[in-house]
Amino acid sequence: MISRRAFISESLGVAVLGGALPMAFVRAASAAPLPSLGRTIDPRNVLVVIQMSGGNDGLNTIVPYSDDDYHRVRPVIGLGETKVLKLDGRIGFNPVMVRLHELFKEGHLAIVQGVGYPNPNRSHFESTQIWETAATQPQTTSGWLGRYLDRVVPSQAHGGAASSAPAIDFTAVALGDQIPTALLSQHLDVPAVGSLASFSYGGGDVTSKRSAGVLFDGARPGQSPYLSLIEETARAAFHGGDVLRARTAGYTPMVAYPKDNFSAQLAFAAQVIGSNLGTRVIFVSIGSFDTHSDQLAPQNRLLGYLADGLHAFYQDLAAHGNADRVLAMTYSEFGRRVQQNASNGTDHGAAMPLFVTGGRVKGGIYGDHPSLTDLDDGDLKYHTDFRSIYSTVLRDWLGRDPRDVISGSFATLAFV
Repeated sequence: MISRRAFISESLGVAVLGGALPMAFVRAASAAPLPSLGRTIDPRNVLVVIQMSGGNDGLNTIVPYSDDDYHRVRPVIGLGETKVLKLDGRIGFNPVMVRLHELFKEGHLAIVQGVGYPNPNRSHFESTQIWETAATQPQTTSGWLGRYLDRVVPSQAHGGAASSAPAIDFTAVALGDQIPTALLSQHLDVPAVGSLASFSYGGGDVTSKRSAGVLFDGARPGQSPYLSLIEETARAAFHGGDVLRARTAGYTPMVAYPKDNFSAQLAFAAQVIGSNLGTRVIFVSIGSFDTHSDQLAPQNRLLGYLADGLHAFYQDLAAHGNADRVLAMTYSEFGRRVQQNASNGTDHGAAMPLFVTGGRVKGGIYGDHPSLTDLDDGDLKYHTDFRSIYSTVLRDWLGRDPRDVISGSFATLAFV
């Protein structure tokens, strides 16, 4: 006999209004809340996670401009001292990152250097899974943020008579077409929102929408014990766009965001945060940073989007009085190799820097820049385990014991 979980996870798929709910039917019993840490944490704090997909080259992001070895191994794509935005006597920002440099000088940006994990994996998929599950073992099926959500959001019960307008929980929101592994939860349906306009019924005309409404709202459980689950998810998706638009309609951005997709995601994130939906986690992405050839132009374009978008996002939050309750952090599946390749690009590597920004972030540089000569098979050696960043965020921003979310114990940092 096929199990309920196997039937749900292997046999069904539901397209959801400009996004998807791949774990919509995978639910477990309600987990107990995580223990209090005895600290005062603002319950309105929001974590914004930014995936720099494709493997960003950290050496041309935070540039060791004074290191002769950097220029030796990157004769074409290396950035000279006169171009970089200096952070100290050794390193500086890529010159396209003017706006992030401003946030750094204002004390609202932390740079964590040399981030990675033991025995680094250079596969896009597998390394992304490691970062998003916070586990190096493939048996882990939930995301690190999904496990956090399982412990702070009551289990969504199902069964009984169908509701005419089932609620969608906006505790976590993924801005894009898919749910990232990081947000895979055992009992919470995390909505993936491609855009505010597309998070709605996609039938096209009023008649089709009305017919769908009758179908979703008037259906009754039939012979299949799973039909009620399917019907409830369909109804939630059908009504969710209307709910989201109504609850965010009163928000007006206070800055002009750049005209690129990443900035549009951040503008929507600010709208969700400013509309007080109870959201704790928002996931956005930018990429691809997979720069195997002719790296300079595509990476510089994306880094410019990142810097300009984050600056506009911070200014918008600040104008609405929300900057102090939002922390945004970046990650990428891996950095790039130290030496440029024959195509004036870089191949898959290991350690890299990441950024943390927000009104209450303790800005500065955390950790030393990795050596360019003491390498791990041509790659930078890490000195900060990425799970230390996660542990810091869980404990000091979300107010939860990281040991109940992440296997093992990892030192925390002082950026919050």
